[in-house]
Amino acid sequence: MKKNRVRLVIIILAAVLVVTAIITTIVTGAIVADNTLHMNKGKDTHNNSLRQLESWKYDIAKVEELCQGEEISVTASDGNEVPATYFDNGSEKLVVLVHGAGGDRYHAYPLAEQYLKQGYDVIALDQRGSGKNPDDRVTFGIKESLDVSALVVYARETIGSKKVIVHGLSMGAQTTAIYAAGVTPGEQNAADLVICDSPVPGMEYMVRSSIGGDNEEEMHAPMVNYVMGSGKAYLKIACGIDVNDGDTIRQAEKIQLPTLIIVSKKDTVCLPEKVEEVYEHVGTADKKIAYVDSKHVEGMVDDPEGYMEIVTDFLQAHDA
Repeated sequence: MKKNRVRLVIIILAAVLVVTAIITTIVTGAIVADNTLHMNKGKDTHNNSLRQLESWKYDIAKVEELCQGEEISVTASDGNEVPATYFDNGSEKLVVLVHGAGGDRYHAYPLAEQYLKQGYDVIALDQRGSGKNPDDRVTFGIKESLDVSALVVYARETIGSKKVIVHGLSMGAQTTAIYAAGVTPGEQNAADLVICDSPVPGMEYMVRSSIGGDNEEEMHAPMVNYVMGSGKAYLKIACGIDVNDGDTIRQAEKIQLPTLIIVSKKDTVCLPEKVEEVYEHVGTADKKIAYVDSKHVEGMVDDPEGYMEIVTDFLQAHDA
């Protein structure tokens, strides 16, 4: 009888431990998922962009003096309404600009100015979780790529653009790469070529670095692995988001569009070696890598003429 009681106590304790472990894992996963998808919650992404531009001593009036922007909206394949500004420069060539994390479309305005000076039409959009985009979830390019695809179709069908380029910055470059990986050259939603300036190497990489720091060993410590595993499982089961779909390096293997990768030599956000790894995995043979002697995505403001020389050489090589 006494042995049976001891056995029962052990079974109950084991069951409690298992249930506690399961609940802890679910709660941990939910926290990771929420912090990842809602990384911009409570942030004023528009003012973040304005402050960034101010720190760069950039005046957005330069863009509006060149061309007056028009508010547009398109519907992505999942029903999301995509807000953007269209600069009609009277060109048959158009560039879709995709901004980085924490900001909105205004973050890409220094680049918009340079393209307008080159005679291109420009569309600058608000990514999900940013600006006026109604979807408050940041999915590191997984869902955002659908917005880019819709704008490329809009450029071709509504505006009548003969050539369409997608140019992304940082997380916008990640979105651009994931977008390019999901389209087939020649189809209506496929750009003619893409440019990725300092792309985020992957959703999991960035989440791990936010938990364990930038050291590769610390990023893969047992506790980080547990937290990351919990988050990945919760994102997939509860949110329908597969973190692997946001792996820029893995997804780049599917890219068949001509691709230019720009590396910022002084980058401490998207390390040069990680950006080079993205380039190495780009699937198409029609690819090019270029370097600018700047911090993260600051080549466009440090040396706009030199930056655009790199860009226009690539575009002209593809008659774009």
